[in-house]
Amino acid sequence: MLHHHRTRRQRAGHLGYRVGENNDWNLVEVAPADPNPSYLVVDKPGHTLYSVHGDGDVVSFYRIGPAGGLTRLGSQGTGGRNGVHLALSPDGRFALVANYATGSIAVFGRNADGVLGPRRQLLALTGTPGPVTSEQKGPQPHEISFDATGVHLLVPDKGTDRVHRLAFDPRSGEIAVLAEPVETPAGSGPRHLAYHPSLPLAYLVDELSSKLTVYQYHAQTAAMTPAQAMSTLPDGFSGDSTAAEITVSGDGRYLFVSNRGHDSIATFGLDPMGLPLSPSFTSTGGQQPRFMTFDPTGKTLYAANQKSGTIVGLLVDAETGRLSPAGPAIATGTPSSIAFTTAVG
Repeated sequence: MLHHHRTRRQRAGHLGYRVGENNDWNLVEVAPADPNPSYLVVDKPGHTLYSVHGDGDVVSFYRIGPAGGLTRLGSQGTGGRNGVHLALSPDGRFALVANYATGSIAVFGRNADGVLGPRRQLLALTGTPGPVTSEQKGPQPHEISFDATGVHLLVPDKGTDRVHRLAFDPRSGEIAVLAEPVETPAGSGPRHLAYHPSLPLAYLVDELSSKLTVYQYHAQTAAMTPAQAMSTLPDGFSGDSTAAEITVSGDGRYLFVSNRGHDSIATFGLDPMGLPLSPSFTSTGGQQPRFMTFDPTGKTLYAANQKSGTIVGLLVDAETGRLSPAGPAIATGTPSSIAFTTAVG
């Protein structure tokens, strides 16, 4: 398993751990990185790691060795600043980067050895800034999400309160506007989304309003029809908090959202129609859970507490969705992303 931290107080780097069956983490690699790494992706074979960098303008890539060590292969300019998310195309031939600060999507060709070629396209997004002037400066894409067809992209745009709908050509890697964006409530700040594994639903979490919205999703046209909306915070909570990450369990029975400020994971049971029930809340045991993801087994959910510098593993009860500690918190730098690979000895 690989995780990296981003920090201005400490030296930025990628940290590699071997994770045992009992949630024991053994450090095997401390690899220098370009400044402020913010998001990681590992390719399907598990041999190449990709990273974008907050406040930076490059995407970097590394070979993962048989023992989990990293060898830097190079980097490419993204044509923008503050890469906050990246995605590989379903066939692995292309990589796409969301430039948060400059409102664009960059496309790169990917060679068979995992190395990225020079940027092939830079698509500038459009939109009017939302009303939260301290947070919404213009187009600020926060995620690139391929749907099940592999030819449509949804891009939540925190800065303009909309979700862009883009077409993707799997032959050339070219992206283009598919249809008008889906508008979200003013000041909501859409951040990330997840799809139901078997139902035609997309779940969108809004960072600034801490709202979860369920959409009927029509994959052939990428049309989104709102079906339900609810808070990711407990009733009566009045403190400062923003929603961050969202994920759905592999069996489609539970949905999880991390809250930064309330410092919790909201667990929503999903009814047979995929609609969320009233949530329960589990502390992440730290501050500012920016990121979370399942391990390869789908049984443990890991949350990265960026401000307090810990990663916590939470076992998911398959029958109730209840979360319980998998073991002690792992003390690390200021973690912002976690990526797993099983292709190591």
